[in-house]
Amino acid sequence: MHGTEPSEAQLAALETMAQGGDDGPFTMVNIIKYKDQAIYPEGYDGPARTGREAYAQYTNTVSPLIYALGGSVAFQQDRELLFVGDATADADEVIIVNYPSRRAYLNMFYSPAYQGVIVHRKAGLVWRVLYQCTAKERG
Repeated sequence: MHGTEPSEAQLAALETMAQGGDDGPFTMVNIIKYKDQAIYPEGYDGPARTGREAYAQYTNTVSPLIYALGGSVAFQQDRELLFVGDATADADEVIIVNYPSRRAYLNMFYSPAYQGVIVHRKAGLVWRVLYQCTAKERG
């Protein structure tokens, strides 16, 4: 099932990793699907936007937060071709973000600035899949 928000269990798993001594740098791979037209909650007083424009409003706030905590956007591109997989997995964009630690990510996630712009992400996306990845030494 696709969604846009982490479950309580997913947040708890990341929190456990951050507290359990596994709090080094990691990468978050974002695979996202945009709505044609953003759908905001009833009572939202803002301009009509496409899903991509709503998500851009979200990233305009979140990108400086990522850089302020020592993170960076390593990769961001539209997908060109669904090469392997079924049509339900056909995303619009892939974004890869480096974070200095899980604690830094969670602090950002729970911050008022971040929480205040989630409305744009929810309005703009059909779904997103995030993979938290950590580089492993290869022998």
